Amino acid sequence: MGDRSDKLKIANVVLNDFTRDNRVLKIALALREMGHHVSVGALHRPGMELHELHPKGFEIFRMTILSPQRKIFAGIKWLELAFRFVRQFRKYDVWHCNDVEAFAFGILAKLTRPKLKLVYDCHEFESERNAKPFGMNPLTRVFEELFIRYAEEVFTVSPSIFNAYELRYKKRGLKHLSLLRNVPNKRIATGLDGPLRKELGLGDSNFIAIYQGALTWNRGVETLLNMSERLSGTNIHLVFMGYGPLESAVVSLASVHSNIHFQPAVPYEQVLDYTGDADLGLVSVNPVCLSYRYCLPNKLFESIQAGIPVLVNSLPDCVQLIETFGIGKEVRQNDSDGWFEAIEEASKKEPAWKTQAQSGFLSAQEALNWETEVEILKKAYARLQTGLK
Repeated sequence: MGDRSDKLKIANVVLNDFTRDNRVLKIALALREMGHHVSVGALHRPGMELHELHPKGFEIFRMTILSPQRKIFAGIKWLELAFRFVRQFRKYDVWHCNDVEAFAFGILAKLTRPKLKLVYDCHEFESERNAKPFGMNPLTRVFEELFIRYAEEVFTVSPSIFNAYELRYKKRGLKHLSLLRNVPNKRIATGLDGPLRKELGLGDSNFIAIYQGALTWNRGVETLLNMSERLSGTNIHLVFMGYGPLESAVVSLASVHSNIHFQPAVPYEQVLDYTGDADLGLVSVNPVCLSYRYCLPNKLFESIQAGIPVLVNSLPDCVQLIETFGIGKEVRQNDSDGWFEAIEEASKKEPAWKTQAQSGFLSAQEALNWETEVEILKKAYARLQTGLK
């Protein structure tokens, strides 16, 4: 790399607008802190800047699409977008490709410039995702089988997905596979005191169970909402904090049930303060596909870092983690009755479950934070630098 002292020029490519993707943000910040030149390539939305300089020193380039937005033109839109990303970033040293769609763009860029290095960051089990168009998951698996050997480094987000990728693709030329979990930064005091209870007008005697994250289908939102009648007259309050297509359903029910609440999404740096003001975290993802069954969602780690016990349904990686540290419980009956009974049991613990699990939280918080996890990213990029010398 010569005059750049072996520092890399890295394109961190993601096919969203990069306004709420904390994993992509943390990786961009970490790579910048390592001294690399970093640019995030994302999608443009109306009202956004096409080019920005982040306060931490990396650039953001957002790509526009001129093709018609109708579904019939989807293939043309894909080709146009691929062309724009390749033209913008093909002369970089490394593409950090977030999800399979960005990896496909990276493969096209590598065809035009073979010495380009690719990092494939699988945010999910890419060929086993939920709600993909018919035939897309099998096509994704074939694509990975053919092209995963062109990735110098591959990241997965849970042990089960790691094992599945190793089993499927080791014989297909998979080079370096690493587990890089979606853990948050260590909790830092912000001066906020009981922000969630203040926002919602709840007191210390109210027991708060919080669902945070995407308010969308197959995440258990509907199952939890169905508990509303049983919550009436109890001290249990169910809070949904986030955004998504089911937000209106949450707001509507909250308007007629005093034990159901909607809290709009808060800035990333305040998430742990709001979460920590609750008594119990809920991970209710429905295992409708392998990607969901094997998930380790952000909300699990945020609850841990915030110091609140977690209820999870039968998701093997989640269950193993909370049982290892003694900081939660599996909900085996994944319906509204099962969830209500588990929450009610948690609300009656004496002393409070938060207090009982303190030693487990201290161990989990020390092990499961971005400041520790980032070392895996650093080692991968150290290998890349060595290979580019």
